[in-house]
Amino acid sequence: MTFRIQVPGSTANLGPGFDSIGVALPFYLTVEASLSTKWQVGHIGPNLPPVSEVLDHLLIKTAIATAHHFGKDMPACQLLLSSDIPLTRGLGSSAAAIVAAIYLANEMAELHLSEQQMINWASELEGHPDNVAASILGGCVITTVVAKEVLIVPVDASPLHWLVAIPHEELKTEAAREVLPSSYSRQQAVQASSVSNVLVAALHSTDKEKIGSLMELDSFHEPYRFELIDHASRYRQAAKQAGVYGTAISGAGPTLISLVDSGFDYEELASAFPSLTFHVVPSCIEGVRCLHAVPPSI
Repeated sequence: MTFRIQVPGSTANLGPGFDSIGVALPFYLTVEASLSTKWQVGHIGPNLPPVSEVLDHLLIKTAIATAHHFGKDMPACQLLLSSDIPLTRGLGSSAAAIVAAIYLANEMAELHLSEQQMINWASELEGHPDNVAASILGGCVITTVVAKEVLIVPVDASPLHWLVAIPHEELKTEAAREVLPSSYSRQQAVQASSVSNVLVAALHSTDKEKIGSLMELDSFHEPYRFELIDHASRYRQAAKQAGVYGTAISGAGPTLISLVDSGFDYEELASAFPSLTFHVVPSCIEGVRCLHAVPPSI
C-alpha cells in the first residue's frame, strides 16, 4: 500500500486571535509513504531538518505515538518528504508534520479515526488548535479547546489574500513564548479579548479595512514578540504606507503577514527590505489530502 499525504502550512493569530485563529496557506508538506521492513526517510529540498537518527524524526515519532495512543502498533514505513514550508518561521511547519504523522498512522495502522479525533489529538500534541485545525480543514478557523475537545467555527477565507514576508533568520517558538507574561490583569484580558471578538466578527463580514486595522491591535503577545524581530515595527509602518490593510506576526514569528488585495505589488517593500522573501498568496481553502501515489525511492 502506497499513498501521498499533502498538508498545507498555516498562519496563526492574525494579531489578537492568539492561539485561536488559524488560516491555511498554500505552502505544502508532502509525504510519500509505503510499508517497509524498517523505518526509512528521505528529504527533498532545504525546508526539512537533517536526519541523524531515524526514530527521532518528528513525523516518525508522532506516527508511532499516535498508533500507540489509539491502541495499535505502527508498522515501519519508507517515507519521502518534500516541503516548501520554511522551518521555524511561524508558518505551521511543526503543525503540518504532526498532521501528516497522524494521517500516516491512521492509514498504515488502520486506526479509523474520525476527523474530529484527529483534530483533538493534533491539538493536544501541538499545544494549541489553530494551526493544526487550519491544516486539516483548510480555510480560516476560529478555535478553542474545552475538556480536550476542539471546538471550531469555520470562516469563508476565499476572498482573503496575504502578503507573506519571510526573514532568513529563524525564531524558535519556545523563545517567542518565553517572552510572554505569565498572567494578565483583568483590564488587559478584557481589552485584548474584546479586540479579538471584533476581529472574528470582521472576518465573517470580510471587511478588509476593519480586519486589517484590528490585526494591528493585539495586546496578548505582539508587544512582547515585536522586540524579538528587529525590523518588525519599521516594516509594519512601511507596509501600511505601501497599501496593505494591516500586518501581524505570523504565529510565533519571525514571518510577518499582511492582508492585501490579490495582485498586490510588493516591489517597493522588497527594495526597502532586501533580507525578506515575499509571496502574495490566497488563503488555502482545501485542507490535508491523502492520495494514492507511486512508491517512493530513496
